[in-house]
Amino acid sequence: MAKRYRSLYFIAILVAVFVSAPPAGAFTDLLDVVALRDLYMTLNQPPQLKGWRLDGGNPCDESWDGVSCFGSSVIYLKLNGLNLSGYITPEIYNLYSLKQLDISSNSIGGEIPYVLPPNATHINMAYNHLIQNIPPSLPGMKSLRHLNLSHNLLSGPIGNVFTGLQNLREMDLSCNNFTGDLPSSFGSLTNLTGLYLQNNKFTGSVAYPAELPLIDLNIKDNYFSGIIPSHFMDWGE
Repeated sequence: MAKRYRSLYFIAILVAVFVSAPPAGAFTDLLDVVALRDLYMTLNQPPQLKGWRLDGGNPCDESWDGVSCFGSSVIYLKLNGLNLSGYITPEIYNLYSLKQLDISSNSIGGEIPYVLPPNATHINMAYNHLIQNIPPSLPGMKSLRHLNLSHNLLSGPIGNVFTGLQNLREMDLSCNNFTGDLPSSFGSLTNLTGLYLQNNKFTGSVAYPAELPLIDLNIKDNYFSGIIPSHFMDWGE
């Protein structure tokens, strides 16, 4: 009798495990699923994004073009060169575990979302039709190492948006319509080794970049004035 009860107890445990186990397609973090669904909508549901869907789904267990995961979290979003249009959903900031975002070489317009994925290390939005300016929330991205916003339609003076970005190694803002003096927060980019500002309408001094540990620099085709540091001359810029 005791053996029978033990068998029944074991069967009951198995049933409980199967009943409580999450169904297939429910492993991806819900906020990640919602963010990707909204992005799919704001990009006009492009057929190029194979596997993407509006009714939930499980990006980390299914084959969604351009999406890579670690466990239940989306960590890479690589959508470059897919002829995408539309705009970037503000909900993209909910991709808390995202490390790399690459939407370069598309036809995406609109503004850069006010808040980007906070833990991203690489952001590449180059060669699109983005307008307005760099969002003031950028200083919250403490892990950011590479930022490429080149070849867009960004414009206006840049605010003090680089404070606290000590991990930033390379930044490309070239080929936009930025104006005005470089903000003082440039001086806080103490680990920046690559800076590309060419083909804009910047004015004023280059004193802040002069203090950075730059290995590669391009400031051509702007309206800078004052003394150009001699080591800038060595780069032929």
